[in-house]
Amino acid sequence: MSSLTDRLTNDGGLTIFLFHGVIERQEHQVRNYTRKHLPVVEFEAILAGVGRVGKAMSMDDVLGTCLSGEQFPRGAFAVTFDDGFENNLTVARPVLDRLGIPATVYVTSGFVDENGMSWVDRIEYAIEKTRHGVLRLPWSQRASHFANPAEKIAILNDIRRNVKSTPGLDVDGFVSDVFRQLDLEEVRSSDDQLDRKMTWDQVRSWRTGGCLVGGHSHTHAILSFLSGPRLEQEIDISLRMLKERTGIVASHYSYPEGLAHCYSEEVIRALKARGIACCPTAIDGTNRPGADPFHLHRVMVS
Repeated sequence: MSSLTDRLTNDGGLTIFLFHGVIERQEHQVRNYTRKHLPVVEFEAILAGVGRVGKAMSMDDVLGTCLSGEQFPRGAFAVTFDDGFENNLTVARPVLDRLGIPATVYVTSGFVDENGMSWVDRIEYAIEKTRHGVLRLPWSQRASHFANPAEKIAILNDIRRNVKSTPGLDVDGFVSDVFRQLDLEEVRSSDDQLDRKMTWDQVRSWRTGGCLVGGHSHTHAILSFLSGPRLEQEIDISLRMLKERTGIVASHYSYPEGLAHCYSEEVIRALKARGIACCPTAIDGTNRPGADPFHLHRVMVS
């Protein structure tokens, strides 16, 4: 908690915190080893700590201050969630409301529409489910064996690193092949606390008390890996579904994965053409007055 409090700035800057999920307690041996979903007691301690010394802002307020070029309030911070997990609403939201802190949820429309799992959550599920196994991965000539949690985590780290940095990889086909190699029935949806997404009605209900909803693509594809019609389709479907299912005309968005190689000027132009005014990255750091709303840094909390 103290390290996150230390990330607040007192010189007119802004810290945007990036969360994914908040759970009652950790229940798995390997899944959630990255702490993408924080236990609620830790989440509340973090927000209570930064709330005592900082000033919470909505992403609408962040955008307005960026465009004005004015300094942010002393210790300014904003809270954001990516993907659209149901636990954002059922576990995290009561904490936010008690502390009077607004938050923005960036939802992946395909996940919400089908209660879908991301490719990495499906991979984690498969490896957790398998007691011991062998995987042949397309970027390695050697087979990867696992028989304990440490070996499983090592393989998961290798998979994360390579999939996220390989343009043109058929990610869905890769995931299907992992299930095949492990002799498991393929899973695309789950009601586990680490997987369940909001319904569209729940997404709509998020927008109270200064809390906002933004887009986060349709399939969670890395937008810079797409071009032309494929890029436009990925963005258009996400925005259209938000409007049709909830009535929300989004002006906020966040880049899937969000690192420097995951977005581009082409992506930014496409978002601006569709009315998006602010799209933070997942690049670590704080933000100076007058920062570009399409290059905002965030601090990943895990």
